[in-house]
Amino acid sequence: MEDLIHQVYEGYQLKTTKFLTPREQEIVQMLVNEFSDVEVQWIGGFKNAERKRAILIPTYLNDQDFSYTVIGYEVRYAHKMVDLRHPQALGTIMSLGIERQIIGDILILADKRIFLAVCEEMAPFIEQALVKVGRHSISLVKKKINELERIETYERREIIVSSMRLDVIVCALTKESRSFTSESIKQGNIQHNFKVEQNHSKECHIGDMISIKRYGRYKLLEIKSQTKSGRKIVIVGKVV
Repeated sequence: MEDLIHQVYEGYQLKTTKFLTPREQEIVQMLVNEFSDVEVQWIGGFKNAERKRAILIPTYLNDQDFSYTVIGYEVRYAHKMVDLRHPQALGTIMSLGIERQIIGDILILADKRIFLAVCEEMAPFIEQALVKVGRHSISLVKKKINELERIETYERREIIVSSMRLDVIVCALTKESRSFTSESIKQGNIQHNFKVEQNHSKECHIGDMISIKRYGRYKLLEIKSQTKSGRKIVIVGKVV
């Protein structure tokens, strides 16, 4: 990433990343802030997008519009007969052999319509290759998505934990054994705030996001209370 920024700084070239997680965006912004003649524009397609592309530019280009770097699609399917979910859509896209960073946010509305953001340079391939989600036929229609807002919704539940350590939280969320949790963390299947975390004793806090491969994504919403034995009752939200 530093090489890209140096190319912009020294050669006055525009450089574009793929879609970045919030954690990666934070790192890029910190690096860009060290250069007086380099700026970054963030393009995610949707309002309040989580995943965004970094458009690294010399300052003299800061009045240009780079929204073209993200293409929006509506996924057309028989939504009255089929209930497609985010993991199915993302899993099918990943099975095409493309990187996760090529796809931005996937937005599923209350009426079951699905929209997705794609890197502009990969749009022709996605249009040709993505014809099914699971066993269900679909079609992609280009759409302006800049007026669609990504709003995170949660299925709320309570967990009871002895501490806010990462391994303890993951155990409670998955209802699996300590050994399973330990192996999952060791294999890099757990992300803490969008970063793979392999420190079992990492302390978690309210507001943190925990992603568990094959189990989904959870946000720690609040500590509701404590039991008589001192264990914490934590309200978590599973992202849906």
